[in-house]
Amino acid sequence: MKKSLYLLTLALVSFSLAGCNENKKESKSSEADTNLLTSTSSTTEAAHQDVRLKFNNIKVATVANEFKGGTSLADLKELFGEPSTHEQSPAGDVTLDLYTWQFDSVTVSVHLFEDSTIARAISNFAFNRKTRIDKSLYNTAEEGISFRKAIEILGEPDDFSEANSTDTESLQAIWVSGTKSEENVMANVTLTFEKDALVNKTQSGLID
Repeated sequence: MKKSLYLLTLALVSFSLAGCNENKKESKSSEADTNLLTSTSSTTEAAHQDVRLKFNNIKVATVANEFKGGTSLADLKELFGEPSTHEQSPAGDVTLDLYTWQFDSVTVSVHLFEDSTIARAISNFAFNRKTRIDKSLYNTAEEGISFRKAIEILGEPDDFSEANSTDTESLQAIWVSGTKSEENVMANVTLTFEKDALVNKTQSGLID
């Protein structure tokens, strides 16, 4: 591939935790507390949970396939309907198409290169699930683990972004629901991965 596609900074697909506190509720059932949430059968289904689960179906292309084979705009429309906004942005010496879908406070953002998804993000979503993520559990997520292993430990993240470039593959995941904190405190956990290895983690408000 002659053209270089530089890394999309996470700021382009950054998260906003504003509003997540309203969605943070404890579940009366443990179903939404499973390692991989793949259906919407929970009686404590969160607002726009269907959008969050459909988001898992977006395929992000990599440099190994010259950024081909990512989810197309037509397939994105099948998942989410017509986009709310569309704009173009430069990335190195190429131009990307940025589409967003708005579902109340929940936002889905996707960058496409030549009709192939190379970056995706979902923000301001929170599952309804049983509180289980405390500081001790957070500490078991050690540097170098894969994203899949992080899901096995903490469960499916509420929000995350993923961006691929000619240099690396980056993913940032955020957990806001199911976290253990003091009353009236919104705790959260953020994990950052490079090439499917945990390179940085932070938490705010967690207690044991």
